[in-house]
Amino acid sequence: MLGASDTLQLPLRQPVRAFVPEQSLPAPARDRRPTVLHFTYSIGGGGAEAMLMNLAESLDPAQFRSVVVAINARPWTPQLRRLHDAGVTVHDLESTSYLNPRTLARLRAVLRQERPDVVQTWTHHADLVGGWAARLSGVRHVVWGIHCREIHRNPGESDARIALFRRALGFSSRFIPRRIVSCSAAAIEDHTAMGYPAAKMRWIPNGIDAARFVPDADAGLDTRAELGLPPNVPLIGYVGRFHEMKDLATFLRAAAILQGRVPEAHFVFCGGVEVELGEVERELLAKLPSPQQVRFDSFRPNPWRLYPALNVFSLSSRTEACPMTVIEAISCGVPCVTTDVGDCGRLLEGVGRVVPMRDHAALAAAWEQTLQMDAAAREAVAQQSRQRVQERFTIAHAARQYAETYAELVEVRA
Repeated sequence: MLGASDTLQLPLRQPVRAFVPEQSLPAPARDRRPTVLHFTYSIGGGGAEAMLMNLAESLDPAQFRSVVVAINARPWTPQLRRLHDAGVTVHDLESTSYLNPRTLARLRAVLRQERPDVVQTWTHHADLVGGWAARLSGVRHVVWGIHCREIHRNPGESDARIALFRRALGFSSRFIPRRIVSCSAAAIEDHTAMGYPAAKMRWIPNGIDAARFVPDADAGLDTRAELGLPPNVPLIGYVGRFHEMKDLATFLRAAAILQGRVPEAHFVFCGGVEVELGEVERELLAKLPSPQQVRFDSFRPNPWRLYPALNVFSLSSRTEACPMTVIEAISCGVPCVTTDVGDCGRLLEGVGRVVPMRDHAALAAAWEQTLQMDAAAREAVAQQSRQRVQERFTIAHAARQYAETYAELVEVRA
């Protein structure tokens, strides 16, 4: 188990050395690389977390030393392994709350231990808590990260509390962060309206490993077999959290329409199990013409094997920023249908379909039209999609921009 300030480590074979008197040992070389410390709630389960993983793996280790501090990293063993393999130091605060006094004490202890040159925070709560903790610990260079157009409301949170949090973010944005990075152009407009200084903002779209997310017919067939699906049935898929922002009720209403027109249509929800759906969503699921043709699959450590199984990838969200899942899907050559929210229209221009949010009839019609594409049209979309990702949305491209942002703040030694 990782402790509050422990680093994930694997047993290493120690070399056999002759005894050397202590006074004759050379002083250890000082690591002159600037340290970038990433502060987040988790390292898995969402688009911001996926981008954090990609960036931590991709920052040039000759320029920066990377540290990740998570409120709760324990459930995400594959991600911990990836970070360890990339040489990233990980601290798990082993908590479930940002404002728990023990959590804050552990965070301050890690900041004193690591003495980061830059603290990069991820999502609104991490921005506020991590930003203040860093500045109070003497860290001059704080970079906030925007990965959502609006503030997530936790269950039971009142309108008054959300309004107070929103004002605190707007006020703190003026002097806590030196830079504010947004993955979404649309989110920059939203946050400027909240009081964020426009001069501090920088748009860096999300990036993925395009060598990992590739068209792979064999992987698609294997995944269908794992899910107990025939190889040729039409399959529409969703990947993400079961959060109210994703508006899965609209998705399920559209699914009922499509199954009425295309009875053999199947659906897969990757990111949770059926019992995690809300009451309304469970009722809509039960009313589908063929509810047995819906599969649920928890978050996968290898989502690049799921996308090729789909005929259509879809989001029915009422709000998005720059969804990683859409980039991953088009990199795998999968046609996409999303609601016209956030940067989805920019991502899918010319290679996918967008429909008005909360319009289940339009969503079902777009699915049906996409399923009717012939092989040549699908291949053309796949090629154009891959080219777009390789030109604009690779993690190498995004990592260069993050590195430039950090280098503007601190001296970087190659």
